[in-house]
Amino acid sequence: MMTTKHTLAGLLLLSGLTLASTGQAQDTVTLRLHHFAAPTTPVQKQYLEPWAKRIEEQSDGAIKVEIFPAMQLGGSANSLYDQAKDGVVDIAWTLLSYTPNRFPASEAFDLPFMPTTGEATSMAAHEYAMTHMQDSFQGVYPIAVFAHTPGKIHTKGVAVESADDVQGLTLRAPSKAMNGFFANLGAQAVGMPFPQIPEAISRGVIDGFSLPFESASALGVLDVAQNHTFFDGKHGLYTAMMVLAMNQDKYESLSPELQKVIDDNAGIQEAQRIGHVMDEAEEAAIKDIAASGEGQMIHIAEANQDKWKTAADETIQQWISDMNAAGFEGQALYDDASQLVEKYTKQTQ
Repeated sequence: MMTTKHTLAGLLLLSGLTLASTGQAQDTVTLRLHHFAAPTTPVQKQYLEPWAKRIEEQSDGAIKVEIFPAMQLGGSANSLYDQAKDGVVDIAWTLLSYTPNRFPASEAFDLPFMPTTGEATSMAAHEYAMTHMQDSFQGVYPIAVFAHTPGKIHTKGVAVESADDVQGLTLRAPSKAMNGFFANLGAQAVGMPFPQIPEAISRGVIDGFSLPFESASALGVLDVAQNHTFFDGKHGLYTAMMVLAMNQDKYESLSPELQKVIDDNAGIQEAQRIGHVMDEAEEAAIKDIAASGEGQMIHIAEANQDKWKTAADETIQQWISDMNAAGFEGQALYDDASQLVEKYTKQTQ
């Protein structure tokens, strides 16, 4: 009789262990992270993959992150934010300008000659977004809001050595603000998501595009567009506000312990990390192109940027006016964005 009791107790204990083990396996949460860029892009290789590894390690394997680059899960780049908001994917990395008119306050960071470094501007963008844009992020948990290293102009054929050279060119820009800026300079500005650039430049649909070097290099278009125009000085030509956004319901479905793992890997320090990755990748891509001897590096000195700055001022004033008409305090938003960029530029020097 004692043997039977002990046997039953042993079976129950074994059964409990088996169920616990099964339950632990079933409780593993897999987060699908979707984005528009190539799998070789520095943000994936040097930020997203290490971020995913940190999440898995700090959760003791309870969270697994699967990354799907280059729109592998379907849809267009313009749909990424809504994919995260609607729960089609768990996390998305996207540009806010891909969903026009949804994030009007974010456009302050899209304005010409706003950014300095990717690191400083990303920190400024995150603080700005948390201050002015919380209502815009309904349905998502913003892991990090950030901005890329200042973009340059890359052209096929005509080299842009002055503002006059832009006239008549068809140029791709990533945002409404930069479309307006190029139009003010006499270009035909075209809005186009990142993945469409290679075909457009190869077929001559566009004469050039604005991108940071690290993105253009990862996209594989620098062998076609071989004229590269830099803007010397503290402030680069432009950037674009981006977000790494998690579906809010998915976040709330996690246990408090797992939510803390996400929280510990979110916020302004993550924006800083991404911006720093972009800055380092930008420098490496520029060095590679310079060392190859292919392509022309054109630097526009600050003293020769007057026409560019005039067009920029027109773009900024138009944005402020449009924001005021829409019920926002356009000047205050622009001033705050500028001051935050200056603050974090000094802090990271």
